[in-house]
Amino acid sequence: MKLNSSIPSNSVKLIDLYNKIVSGNLITGPEFQRKKLVWKKQHKYSFIETILLNFPFPEVYIASADLDLNELKTREIVVDGQQRLTTIVDYIQEQNDFKNQNSIKSFDELEVQEKKDFLNYLITVKDLKDLGKDNIIEVFKRINSTNYSLNTNEVLNAEYGGGEFAIFCKILADKNYEVLSHETSININADKRAYINHFFEKYKVFSDNDIKRMFDSQYIMLLSSTILEGQYFGRSTKINEYLARYNDEFEIYNEILDKIKNTIELIDELGFSEKSYWFNKANLFTLIIELVKFNSQEVNLNTLEIKLNELENKADLYFVGQEENLALISSDEMKYFEVARQGSHELSSRDHRGKVINDILLSSKIENEEEENQNIKLLEEKGRNYAIIIPTSTGLSKSIMDATQKIRQFLKIEAIHNFEEQDFGPQNKIILKANFLNTDFQEIITNVSLYRSNGRGDYRIWFSGLSEFADKFDELVLLNKDGLKILNISKFDYSEYINNLD
Repeated sequence: MKLNSSIPSNSVKLIDLYNKIVSGNLITGPEFQRKKLVWKKQHKYSFIETILLNFPFPEVYIASADLDLNELKTREIVVDGQQRLTTIVDYIQEQNDFKNQNSIKSFDELEVQEKKDFLNYLITVKDLKDLGKDNIIEVFKRINSTNYSLNTNEVLNAEYGGGEFAIFCKILADKNYEVLSHETSININADKRAYINHFFEKYKVFSDNDIKRMFDSQYIMLLSSTILEGQYFGRSTKINEYLARYNDEFEIYNEILDKIKNTIELIDELGFSEKSYWFNKANLFTLIIELVKFNSQEVNLNTLEIKLNELENKADLYFVGQEENLALISSDEMKYFEVARQGSHELSSRDHRGKVINDILLSSKIENEEEENQNIKLLEEKGRNYAIIIPTSTGLSKSIMDATQKIRQFLKIEAIHNFEEQDFGPQNKIILKANFLNTDFQEIITNVSLYRSNGRGDYRIWFSGLSEFADKFDELVLLNKDGLKILNISKFDYSEYINNLD
């Protein structure tokens, strides 16, 4: 739509714009602006220096927002120039990056004439007045498409940022996003929101740059759109569709909210270390979507944790690249590692990652498990605390096993070891004595290594001589009876031993 005429420029004193901002009559952060300021502090110092030296900077765009008929005052919004004007306010008030800095003179340190010159600096302003929301957003998009190169999500935010679907995703992505009741009918339970916000923050799913450029919100949009779609799609092709479809109303938001919350609660229960492979954005996305499609009541979480840890260990071996390691890894798993590392957004890549995770979920179904072992039944009847550990083929060949959450809980309850208090790296490894118990209940001494890996801090456990005591996928029971005992219930019947326990 062509405007009736070009927009004239006016010169406005810096002090006048400052007073409008601090009085609340000029809003620097309307919905279509960037969510976070992306200038580094060095850019801010350089910008203030520009003003102090009386050099010009690009014009600022403002527009009328609404008219207060009671106080006969107009409120205006900053269409373009948010970072510049916010930087000026921070400098004068000596807050944020201007607090306790030594890069440039603080405002209070300026001489009287310097302060006058700064406050009387003339800023070139284009006033769009009451141009209408659609035209204002179009002006913003055109300015930024040529000067500031908005990313795709920021352009979407300019167009749909005030819509119901967009607001829903912002609420889940950003704990600091303020929900105004008069702007939306989205009303998320505070505890649910806090849990989801904390999950993404706790596991550092989003980097500072992700947050600055609104990729956190885009990630939630992708998750929500995929759940709504019921299947994967390439790149962000469906996000626009759902932003438009649920711009005015998003009545099913609680359904999507519960699916996301219930799924991440289940992932939380798996007990991965905070730097786990599974909190990589691509891996977490696939895991969430596949769990949403699956009936979580049918999944044995301990089995799932073991299998996901096994895949993570294979990823480490794959990227080492030794031929002997590659023999342990299937072609499907190799392809998974490659597309996950690339974070590929192609449909074929998402479908493949989904297939690998779905296979793991299917193999972790409770109905796939064999009838409960007689030894376990006896332990349950006697109320004995125990844990089960299952050596995998990769674990046996590489002398590494993951201490699952149940193993860690067992060791902690029995006052044998607390992984949470252990520092990372082999130099902080703990070695304990334990005993394998064979078919005649004879004890064979083993050294138990307990440590957290460098890098991600994965929880590790290993028993010397394990390959002579157990085969891959044998079920081993850990008991505390006058010290740590390891029972191979896949090979031996310990009924008499268990019945004689105190």
